[in-house]
Amino acid sequence: MRRTTPVLCAAMLVLPLLLFADTVTLPAVTSLPVGSAASPFFSDVRVFNTSYTASVSVTAVYRCFLGACPAAAPQVSFVLAPRESRAFDDMVFSSFNAPSSAGAVEFTSPGTSVRVTSRLYSTAPIPTVGMFIPGLRVSEAHATSVLTSVANGAFRTNVGLYNGNGVGAVATIKLFNGGALLGVQTVPLGPHSGTQINRIFDAVGQAGVSTTNAYAVVESDGAPLFAYAAVIDNATTDPIFVRGAEDLRGPAGSVPTATPPPPAATPTPTPTQPASAITVTLTAQQFRWSFNGGVSIFTMQVGRTYEVHMRSLDVTHGFPGIPALGMEQRALESGAGEIIQIVRPTAAQVGTHVFACDIECGVGHGFEGSISVVP
Repeated sequence: MRRTTPVLCAAMLVLPLLLFADTVTLPAVTSLPVGSAASPFFSDVRVFNTSYTASVSVTAVYRCFLGACPAAAPQVSFVLAPRESRAFDDMVFSSFNAPSSAGAVEFTSPGTSVRVTSRLYSTAPIPTVGMFIPGLRVSEAHATSVLTSVANGAFRTNVGLYNGNGVGAVATIKLFNGGALLGVQTVPLGPHSGTQINRIFDAVGQAGVSTTNAYAVVESDGAPLFAYAAVIDNATTDPIFVRGAEDLRGPAGSVPTATPPPPAATPTPTPTQPASAITVTLTAQQFRWSFNGGVSIFTMQVGRTYEVHMRSLDVTHGFPGIPALGMEQRALESGAGEIIQIVRPTAAQVGTHVFACDIECGVGHGFEGSISVVP
């Protein structure tokens, strides 16, 4: 009878741990300092080792997809002692040297002892307002997810998606209120990439709807995706984080009711545009750009039409124009009305287009914003 040595037995027990790699994903992290966004935002991250006996090696990779992204995905490696908690304040800048950007972080380690938590917060207008964002395991990405507690009117809702897979995916976001389909957004996502759609009600042409009980269904064409919503109180800026829960894919043609018409609004003179144009607001204020009342970064999709309404909220600022997108240089004068420009991105314009205030406006003059065009 053949005998198995103790060393061989030990190796057989350890081998599965060495071969098994676990990844925990923070789907939303950012570092937007003063001047790069409507409000400065940062992510403080904590990584914890639950083991009482073994250290664990962790590799964190920053998957940037919004703003001034590095050419290659930066990463850091570290070792956690048993029961050690490691702090990474403003992680995107302090660990990855990628300010004025946003994305996700993937933490990979052997075994399952690593836990990740974070706080994404702003230091203005009141220091500080923020929300808890948990690290998510692969099992928490779904081919179909539902986001509940979605609100608009007294609130605003941003919807985020992250594709942690090695292949691309196309996500379809269906926004419902009271069982009625309000609108649909289709978003292509590259491998290890994501996006955030600010003010989802505005994005689907339903800015006038007031509700605290809407929901969004996110469907992938294949790969499971992480989905989340940030629901913000417009009066207090208090946010909540809604994690996408696994949902059932509805049968074809199962939309409960027809899309309700949007509330009547006082007409304002605008250039004649196709009915499908997406309205985007771009405001300038010392010393930041803001798209739709949020960050200084906006994503446009090839083949869509965007109606960009620009104005200043304080002193005169300068929009330098983005010739590659057909946008003209304009002065945004204090107290003046909106300036409207139309953008129809094409495949030749895919990429990130950065712009900066070009009219002297004070000590923070030259603050930047960007428009990213995706396929």
